[in-house]
Amino acid sequence: MNKKINFEVKEKIVSLSGACFWYWNNFYSFLNSCGVQKSIYTLYPKDTYKKYDVMRNVLEYLENKNDIETINNLISGFYKLNGAIDKDNLDDKKAKLLLKEFKEIVGTDPIEMEIEKRFINKKRQKAKENINYKISFNKKLEELHTSFLSLFQLNNTTPQQRGFELETLIAELLRINEFEYHKSYTLEGEQIDGYFKYEKFDYLVELKWTAETIKQKDLSIFDGKLKSKGQSTRGLFLSINGFDDNAINKFSNDNPRIILMNGEDLIYILNGSKLFYDVLKAKIDAFVRMGKIYLPIKDIK
Repeated sequence: MNKKINFEVKEKIVSLSGACFWYWNNFYSFLNSCGVQKSIYTLYPKDTYKKYDVMRNVLEYLENKNDIETINNLISGFYKLNGAIDKDNLDDKKAKLLLKEFKEIVGTDPIEMEIEKRFINKKRQKAKENINYKISFNKKLEELHTSFLSLFQLNNTTPQQRGFELETLIAELLRINEFEYHKSYTLEGEQIDGYFKYEKFDYLVELKWTAETIKQKDLSIFDGKLKSKGQSTRGLFLSINGFDDNAINKFSNDNPRIILMNGEDLIYILNGSKLFYDVLKAKIDAFVRMGKIYLPIKDIK
Protein backbone atom coordinates (compact mmCIF):
# COMPACT_ATOMS: atom_id res chain seq x y z
CA MET A 1 0.00 0.00 0.00
CA ASN A 2 1.41 3.37 -1.07
CA LYS A 3 1.86 5.96 1.63
CA LYS A 4 0.12 9.27 0.89
CA ILE A 5 1.44 12.66 1.90
CA ASN A 6 -0.69 14.62 4.33
CA PHE A 7 -3.04 16.74 2.20
CA GLU A 8 -2.17 20.04 3.90
CA VAL A 9 1.56 19.33 3.63
CA LYS A 10 1.19 18.49 -0.07
CA GLU A 11 -0.79 21.68 -0.80
CA LYS A 12 1.79 23.80 1.03
CA ILE A 13 4.63 22.21 -0.95
CA VAL A 14 2.77 22.92 -4.19
CA SER A 15 2.19 26.53 -3.15
CA LEU A 16 5.78 27.01 -2.03
CA SER A 17 7.06 25.83 -5.42
CA GLY A 18 5.70 28.98 -7.00
CA ALA A 19 6.17 31.26 -3.99
CA CYS A 20 9.89 30.49 -3.53
CA PHE A 21 11.12 29.99 -7.11
CA TRP A 22 10.90 32.33 -10.08
CA TYR A 23 13.68 30.95 -12.26
CA TRP A 24 13.28 27.42 -13.58
CA ASN A 25 16.99 26.65 -13.21
CA ASN A 26 16.79 27.36 -9.45
CA PHE A 27 13.66 25.24 -9.19
CA TYR A 28 15.31 22.34 -11.03
CA SER A 29 18.44 22.68 -8.89
CA PHE A 30 16.27 22.45 -5.79
CA LEU A 31 14.58 19.30 -7.10
CA ASN A 32 17.98 17.78 -7.92
CA SER A 33 19.31 18.56 -4.43
CA CYS A 34 16.33 16.71 -2.96
CA GLY A 35 17.06 13.62 -5.03
CA VAL A 36 14.32 14.05 -7.65
CA GLN A 37 15.67 12.50 -10.82
CA LYS A 38 15.73 14.63 -13.95
CA SER A 39 13.87 11.92 -15.83
CA ILE A 40 10.87 12.54 -13.53
CA TYR A 41 10.44 16.31 -13.68
CA THR A 42 11.21 16.51 -17.41
CA LEU A 43 8.01 14.54 -17.96
CA TYR A 44 6.35 17.87 -17.27
CA PRO A 45 8.07 20.46 -19.51
CA LYS A 46 8.09 24.10 -18.44
CA ASP A 47 6.52 25.20 -21.72
CA THR A 48 3.36 23.29 -20.80
CA TYR A 49 3.33 23.19 -16.97
CA LYS A 50 3.69 25.77 -14.24
CA LYS A 51 5.94 25.10 -11.25
CA TYR A 52 2.88 24.34 -9.11
CA ASP A 53 1.77 21.70 -11.59
CA VAL A 54 5.25 20.20 -11.93
CA MET A 55 5.53 19.80 -8.16
CA ARG A 56 2.05 18.30 -7.83
CA ASN A 57 2.81 15.74 -10.55
CA VAL A 58 6.25 14.97 -9.06
CA LEU A 59 4.69 14.33 -5.66
CA GLU A 60 2.02 12.06 -7.14
CA TYR A 61 4.71 10.19 -9.09
CA LEU A 62 6.77 9.68 -5.91
CA GLU A 63 3.68 8.58 -4.00
CA ASN A 64 2.85 5.98 -6.65
CA LYS A 65 6.43 4.71 -6.48
CA ASN A 66 6.25 4.76 -2.69
CA ASP A 67 9.52 6.75 -2.71
CA ILE A 68 9.28 7.96 0.89
CA GLU A 69 12.95 8.93 1.02
CA THR A 70 12.71 11.48 -1.80
CA ILE A 71 9.40 12.81 -0.47
CA ASN A 72 11.05 13.39 2.92
CA ASN A 73 13.98 15.07 1.17
CA LEU A 74 11.56 17.51 -0.49
CA ILE A 75 9.81 18.23 2.81
CA SER A 76 13.19 18.72 4.49
CA GLY A 77 14.38 20.94 1.62
CA PHE A 78 11.46 23.33 2.06
CA TYR A 79 11.79 23.10 5.86
CA LYS A 80 15.32 24.50 5.59
CA LEU A 81 14.27 27.50 3.46
CA ASN A 82 13.90 30.86 5.21
CA GLY A 83 12.21 32.72 2.38
CA ALA A 84 11.93 33.05 -1.38
CA ILE A 85 15.00 31.99 -3.36
CA ASP A 86 14.42 34.56 -6.08
CA LYS A 87 13.51 37.50 -3.83
CA ASP A 88 13.82 40.19 -6.48
CA ASN A 89 11.01 38.65 -8.53
CA LEU A 90 8.74 37.29 -5.80
CA ASP A 91 6.84 38.38 -2.70
CA ASP A 92 9.31 37.29 -0.01
CA LYS A 93 6.91 38.19 2.80
CA LYS A 94 4.30 35.82 1.34
CA ALA A 95 6.93 33.09 0.93
CA LYS A 96 7.99 33.45 4.58
CA LEU A 97 4.38 33.26 5.75
CA LEU A 98 3.77 30.09 3.72
CA LEU A 99 7.01 28.57 5.03
CA LYS A 100 5.99 29.39 8.62
CA GLU A 101 2.60 27.70 8.09
CA PHE A 102 4.30 24.77 6.39
CA LYS A 103 6.74 24.24 9.28
CA GLU A 104 3.93 24.43 11.83
CA ILE A 105 2.07 21.66 9.98
CA VAL A 106 5.16 19.47 9.48
CA GLY A 107 6.42 20.00 13.03
CA THR A 108 9.94 18.65 12.60
CA ASP A 109 12.37 18.37 9.72
CA PRO A 110 11.92 14.69 8.72
CA ILE A 111 15.58 14.26 7.75
CA GLU A 112 16.82 15.74 11.03
CA MET A 113 14.27 13.57 12.83
CA GLU A 114 15.56 10.49 10.97
CA ILE A 115 19.16 11.39 11.82
CA GLU A 116 18.19 11.81 15.48
CA LYS A 117 16.29 8.52 15.38
CA ARG A 118 19.29 6.70 13.91
CA PHE A 119 21.56 8.32 16.48
CA ILE A 120 19.31 7.21 19.32
CA ASN A 121 19.04 3.70 17.86
CA LYS A 122 22.81 3.57 17.49
CA LYS A 123 23.27 4.62 21.12
CA ARG A 124 20.66 2.09 22.21
CA GLN A 125 22.39 -0.66 20.22
CA LYS A 126 25.77 0.34 21.63
CA ALA A 127 24.39 0.26 25.17
CA LYS A 128 22.90 -3.17 24.51
CA GLU A 129 26.22 -4.42 23.15
CA ASN A 130 28.02 -3.02 26.19
CA ILE A 131 25.59 -4.78 28.54
CA ASN A 132 25.94 -8.06 26.65
CA TYR A 133 29.73 -7.68 26.62
CA LYS A 134 29.80 -6.98 30.36
CA ILE A 135 27.62 -10.02 31.08
CA SER A 136 29.85 -12.20 28.89
CA PHE A 137 33.01 -10.69 30.41
CA ASN A 138 31.86 -11.25 34.00
CA LYS A 139 30.78 -14.80 33.23
CA LYS A 140 34.14 -15.64 31.67
CA LEU A 141 36.00 -13.95 34.52
CA GLU A 142 34.05 -16.03 37.03
CA GLU A 143 34.96 -19.19 35.12
CA LEU A 144 38.65 -18.23 35.18
CA HIS A 145 38.44 -17.48 38.88
CA THR A 146 36.94 -20.92 39.56
CA SER A 147 39.57 -22.60 37.37
CA PHE A 148 42.38 -20.81 39.18
CA LEU A 149 41.10 -21.81 42.63
CA SER A 150 40.71 -25.41 41.48
CA LEU A 151 44.42 -25.53 40.60
CA PHE A 152 45.24 -25.32 44.31
CA GLN A 153 43.33 -28.56 44.90
CA LEU A 154 45.12 -30.67 42.27
CA ASN A 155 47.50 -32.66 44.46
CA ASN A 156 48.58 -35.10 41.74
CA THR A 157 49.43 -32.38 39.21
CA THR A 158 53.08 -31.84 38.31
CA PRO A 159 54.54 -28.31 38.46
CA GLN A 160 54.87 -28.44 34.68
CA GLN A 161 51.19 -29.28 34.21
CA ARG A 162 50.14 -26.59 36.66
CA GLY A 163 52.37 -24.12 34.84
CA PHE A 164 50.71 -25.02 31.55
CA GLU A 165 47.25 -24.49 33.08
CA LEU A 166 48.40 -21.10 34.40
CA GLU A 167 49.65 -20.13 30.92
CA THR A 168 46.27 -21.00 29.43
CA LEU A 169 44.44 -19.04 32.13
CA ILE A 170 46.59 -15.92 31.67
CA ALA A 171 46.20 -16.09 27.89
CA GLU A 172 42.41 -16.17 28.26
CA LEU A 173 42.46 -13.40 30.87
CA LEU A 174 44.32 -11.07 28.52
CA ARG A 175 42.12 -12.07 25.58
CA ILE A 176 38.88 -11.08 27.33
CA ASN A 177 40.60 -7.82 28.35
CA GLU A 178 41.22 -7.24 24.62
CA PHE A 179 45.00 -7.53 24.70
CA GLU A 180 46.69 -9.14 21.74
CA TYR A 181 48.40 -11.92 23.67
CA HIS A 182 50.72 -14.57 22.23
CA LYS A 183 51.16 -17.80 24.16
CA SER A 184 54.46 -19.48 25.05
CA TYR A 185 57.14 -20.12 22.48
CA THR A 186 60.83 -21.04 22.33
CA LEU A 187 63.39 -18.76 20.70
CA GLU A 188 67.00 -19.91 20.30
CA GLY A 189 66.65 -22.22 23.28
CA GLU A 190 64.95 -19.58 25.43
CA GLN A 191 61.50 -20.36 26.80
CA ILE A 192 59.16 -17.36 26.67
CA ASP A 193 55.87 -17.90 28.49
CA GLY A 194 54.07 -15.31 26.38
CA TYR A 195 54.07 -11.69 25.29
CA PHE A 196 51.72 -8.81 24.60
CA LYS A 197 51.83 -5.18 23.53
CA TYR A 198 50.82 -2.25 25.68
CA GLU A 199 51.16 1.30 24.41
CA LYS A 200 54.56 1.41 22.66
CA PHE A 201 56.20 -1.49 24.48
CA ASP A 202 56.41 -5.26 24.03
CA TYR A 203 56.02 -7.16 27.30
CA LEU A 204 57.53 -10.61 27.64
CA VAL A 205 55.73 -12.71 30.23
CA GLU A 206 57.29 -15.03 32.80
CA LEU A 207 55.01 -17.27 34.85
CA LYS A 208 56.12 -19.12 37.98
CA TRP A 209 54.22 -21.25 40.47
CA THR A 210 56.83 -22.46 42.91
CA ALA A 211 56.60 -23.41 46.58
CA GLU A 212 59.04 -20.64 47.51
CA THR A 213 59.12 -16.97 46.68
CA ILE A 214 61.07 -15.97 43.59
CA LYS A 215 64.69 -15.14 44.30
CA GLN A 216 67.16 -12.77 42.70
CA LYS A 217 68.52 -15.53 40.43
CA ASP A 218 65.15 -16.00 38.67
CA LEU A 219 64.78 -12.27 38.08
CA SER A 220 68.35 -12.14 36.74
CA ILE A 221 67.60 -14.88 34.21
CA PHE A 222 64.44 -13.08 33.06
CA ASP A 223 66.27 -9.75 32.94
CA GLY A 224 68.88 -11.40 30.71
CA LYS A 225 66.14 -12.44 28.28
CA LEU A 226 64.93 -8.83 28.12
CA LYS A 227 68.42 -7.42 27.56
CA SER A 228 68.80 -9.57 24.45
CA LYS A 229 65.69 -7.99 22.91
CA GLY A 230 64.99 -4.47 21.64
CA GLN A 231 64.99 -1.37 23.82
CA SER A 232 61.18 -1.24 23.67
CA THR A 233 60.95 -4.62 25.43
CA ARG A 234 59.87 -4.91 29.05
CA GLY A 235 58.85 -7.84 31.20
CA LEU A 236 55.88 -8.88 33.30
CA PHE A 237 56.82 -11.50 35.88
CA LEU A 238 53.91 -13.27 37.57
CA SER A 239 54.82 -15.38 40.58
CA ILE A 240 51.88 -16.93 42.39
CA ASN A 241 53.77 -17.10 45.69
CA GLY A 242 55.41 -13.70 45.35
CA PHE A 243 58.99 -12.44 45.40
CA ASP A 244 61.87 -12.25 47.83
CA ASP A 245 62.28 -8.71 49.20
CA ASN A 246 66.00 -8.70 48.37
CA ALA A 247 65.21 -9.57 44.76
CA ILE A 248 62.65 -6.74 44.55
CA ASN A 249 65.11 -4.23 46.02
CA LYS A 250 67.91 -5.37 43.71
CA PHE A 251 65.96 -4.77 40.52
CA SER A 252 64.21 -1.55 41.59
CA ASN A 253 65.59 1.93 40.86
CA ASP A 254 68.33 0.60 38.57
CA ASN A 255 67.07 1.11 35.02
CA PRO A 256 64.32 -1.45 35.68
CA ARG A 257 62.70 -3.45 32.89
CA ILE A 258 60.56 -5.86 34.93
CA ILE A 259 57.10 -5.37 36.44
CA LEU A 260 56.06 -7.81 39.15
CA MET A 261 52.66 -9.34 39.82
CA ASN A 262 51.85 -11.98 42.43
CA GLY A 263 49.00 -14.36 43.21
CA GLU A 264 47.21 -11.79 45.36
CA ASP A 265 47.12 -9.40 42.40
CA LEU A 266 45.73 -12.16 40.23
CA ILE A 267 43.02 -13.05 42.74
CA TYR A 268 41.87 -9.43 42.92
CA ILE A 269 41.64 -9.36 39.11
CA LEU A 270 39.88 -12.71 38.77
CA ASN A 271 37.29 -11.98 41.47
CA GLY A 272 36.41 -8.71 39.74
CA SER A 273 37.72 -6.37 42.44
CA LYS A 274 40.23 -4.86 40.02
CA LEU A 275 40.42 -4.79 36.25
CA PHE A 276 43.56 -6.24 34.70
CA TYR A 277 44.03 -3.04 32.72
CA ASP A 278 43.84 -0.86 35.86
CA VAL A 279 46.30 -3.06 37.76
CA LEU A 280 48.73 -3.10 34.85
CA LYS A 281 48.48 0.67 34.33
CA ALA A 282 49.05 1.40 38.03
CA LYS A 283 52.06 -0.89 38.15
CA ILE A 284 53.54 0.65 35.00
CA ASP A 285 52.99 4.18 36.36
CA ALA A 286 54.82 3.26 39.59
CA PHE A 287 57.53 1.56 37.52
CA VAL A 288 58.06 4.59 35.25
CA ARG A 289 57.72 7.38 37.84
CA MET A 290 59.41 5.83 40.88
CA GLY A 291 61.37 2.86 39.58
CA LYS A 292 59.24 0.50 41.72
CA ILE A 293 59.00 -2.87 40.05
CA TYR A 294 56.40 -4.08 42.55
CA LEU A 295 53.35 -2.07 43.61
CA PRO A 296 51.23 -3.89 46.21
CA ILE A 297 47.59 -4.36 45.26
CA LYS A 298 46.48 -2.45 48.41
CA ASP A 299 48.28 0.66 47.06
CA ILE A 300 46.33 0.62 43.80
CA LYS A 301 43.45 3.06 44.11
